[in-house]
Amino acid sequence: MKSKAIAVLLVLLGVGATLGGVYGQVFLGEDEGHHDGRVFTFALDSQSGADELVVSSPGPNLLDAEVLRAGQSISFDDLHDGEAHYFVTTADLSWFSHTSISEPSDYRMTVPPGDVRVVVQAAPSGGPDLLELGASVVVEGEALREQNITDTDAWTNGSITVQRQGFDFVLSEPWNGNDVYEGPAFLTLFRAEDLTFTHAHAEVIDGNRFSFAVTLPGLGDYLAALEFEQDGELVTALYRFTL
Repeated sequence: MKSKAIAVLLVLLGVGATLGGVYGQVFLGEDEGHHDGRVFTFALDSQSGADELVVSSPGPNLLDAEVLRAGQSISFDDLHDGEAHYFVTTADLSWFSHTSISEPSDYRMTVPPGDVRVVVQAAPSGGPDLLELGASVVVEGEALREQNITDTDAWTNGSITVQRQGFDFVLSEPWNGNDVYEGPAFLTLFRAEDLTFTHAHAEVIDGNRFSFAVTLPGLGDYLAALEFEQDGELVTALYRFTL
């Protein structure tokens, strides 16, 4: 455990140098989480105690996911303005989806073919207050329409541009939306190396800057999904970058 902590520290010293001069903060992977004080797991496991995330592909481009407790369906308490949240990406970081659902705990969606990673965030009735589990599945089928993902620091949908500055994201106009997922903006991160997952909630600075305190597993190639509301619409800005 000590050698792992040292390795993470050395990695994040490099991250700190990369992110110098920005507001966003990066924390060690073993810092306590913001829900119930537990160490971050980065959703590496499909099972935690009696709780399990089960994923399968019942047909072309289809993915099923279900959270079970001791083999049985369960109910959820509210978490991040919803109940169960499912995050999906592909191993090549070319596609992303975040969906919030209510009971029951099973979920079906359309996904691209290939190696697909699923992460669930939920607060099962009876605890814990944050459960994060990850699992992978191979999906057959046809390619889906490409998503608007940038490999630069600037993302745009034509009406608004969002500039990434480390883990700050600066809008080209003042933010005018309502909170999403219990904060002004919600950031999801997947790392390509092992498809580890982490998330963070924004602080707004100067009216147009979303600033995040992020806990990372280390350096690597990342997909970042920034979700926020603007002009009454949910915006999802997607970035691929290397730390």
